[in-house]
Amino acid sequence: MKAKALILLNGMALFNLTLLAYPQTSAKQTELLRGWLSDEQCAKGRAESGTFTSTNPECAKRCVSQGRKIVLVDPQGRRVLVLANQDIGKSHIGDYVEITGEVDSRQMTLHADSLKFLEKGVTMCDAPAKKSAAK
Repeated sequence: MKAKALILLNGMALFNLTLLAYPQTSAKQTELLRGWLSDEQCAKGRAESGTFTSTNPECAKRCVSQGRKIVLVDPQGRRVLVLANQDIGKSHIGDYVEITGEVDSRQMTLHADSLKFLEKGVTMCDAPAKKSAAK
């Protein structure tokens, strides 16, 4: 009985050493994302209700100037990612952009390597009404 317990303990110790020898896989990977830059408070509040669209650009700019973090609202991934390097997004808060960068899915952060402006952000009430189909 003691021999079996000793073998089991040695096996567990060997297994643990094996785990330490190999690095853990990273949750980080490079992605190409399109979405809106916003402030974390408004974007996360909307995301909790299932809305992954633009927020009010003027409100987002005001919130960021008051210390809120800049985030990317990713409608395709249905997630909100905090920009790890905030400076890259400061001139495009509220806008629709394309970002290439490293996403850390555990921390829900995005380190942007490049940012490309795609479309000026507008509040939803400023968006032109869509024409209805003719009958």
